[in-house]
Amino acid sequence: MSEYEYGELGLAPVEPVSPATENEDDEVLEGFERMNEDSNRPTYVDEGAGEAFYDNQGSYWDTCEPSEFWESFEESYSGQFSSDVDFAQDLSEQMGDEIPDTWPQRCIDWTYAAKELMYDYWSDQGFYFRNL
Repeated sequence: MSEYEYGELGLAPVEPVSPATENEDDEVLEGFERMNEDSNRPTYVDEGAGEAFYDNQGSYWDTCEPSEFWESFEESYSGQFSSDVDFAQDLSEQMGDEIPDTWPQRCIDWTYAAKELMYDYWSDQGFYFRNL
């Protein structure tokens, strides 16, 4: 009997985790722990953000020094947001665009703006990163 969970497209079966996937997860965790022990680790970093960044490009980081990993992380990390739209709005504000809640600013299609923005960014578990 399969288990089900709700995803973006509705109810879907949950795929069982194979032993190979569990081993891969252990390798990622071990690799990230090596990075996490580095004295150059920024103190503000949420562990989930560092792990997401490592997980996305893990095989590359296996050959790097931890300090290189954290330098790339700091260059790429853009914050934690609940959606691409929230991220796009926040980035717009950071760029100095004052967007009051009046016409014509209310007419901005933030979903489309976020879609375009995500060509240059990626996200994992709500953590956003700029493509390097």
